[in-house]
Amino acid sequence: MKRAFLLGCLLLFLLAPQAAVRRALVIGIGAYPTSGGWAQIHGDKDIDVVEKMLLKNGWKSKDIYHLRNEQATYSAICNEMEKMISIAQPGDFIYIHFSGHGQQITDRDGDEEDGFDEAWIPYDAPMQYLKGEYEGQRHITDDRLNGWLHRMRKRVGQGGQIVVVADACHSGDGTRGQEEEGWIVRGTSDNFVIPGGKVARKHTDYPIEWVSISACKPYQCNYEYRGMGSLTYALSEVSGQLGSLTGRQLQQHIRTTVKNVVPRTQTPVVDMPEEQRDNVIF
Repeated sequence: MKRAFLLGCLLLFLLAPQAAVRRALVIGIGAYPTSGGWAQIHGDKDIDVVEKMLLKNGWKSKDIYHLRNEQATYSAICNEMEKMISIAQPGDFIYIHFSGHGQQITDRDGDEEDGFDEAWIPYDAPMQYLKGEYEGQRHITDDRLNGWLHRMRKRVGQGGQIVVVADACHSGDGTRGQEEEGWIVRGTSDNFVIPGGKVARKHTDYPIEWVSISACKPYQCNYEYRGMGSLTYALSEVSGQLGSLTGRQLQQHIRTTVKNVVPRTQTPVVDMPEEQRDNVIF
């Protein structure tokens, strides 16, 4: 009888819906290998700022995963994204944050109007194309990221939430990621061009199923401020209020803050399902 009772309790536990969890993957790269052609930035410093923000808003340390500098290789980022997908449960809140260099790379499937995908730059992804040695295979394109996010959405369901923050350049105006009059820029204006890689454009806009916050438009630079990304800084300024801000209010705060602290035009891009614009995001 006792054994049957214990087995029944175990069965009920296994079948009962699990409580929703707030999970996060925070990637920060500042000390890129000099051999890759990238300038040093402070993306790794953003990790501590972001973690403090998350802890203030309901995340637990054990559910916040970090990849810092040499840990944030292409394979490590892929593995952590796959892990996040595999452990995600219905109703979970998943926060993905990337602070590092960004670059545009030849669009090989024709879904970009300008012929270039936007890409995150892992620790081990060089800046320039070299036939037979590096042809962009470790650049994390927006197409690859979107594939992961669609799978995450299926896992967390409509009752879950996904927020993706990219504090990086997608392209720039010739600054090449170096200091410009004392300002540090994340990214390069040199596109990663794959010879013969362009295909006919077939741009299609798909409805977004998550909240996407980027530091700037694809053709703009992303400047650092006070030793961190300007977008990370803007989020940290309202870290204690995130739980009360609607999507529209958060967007306005980010744009106003970045406009006030960077030296040139930089327009953060905040995309989300229309129904979330008047609802609290965090």
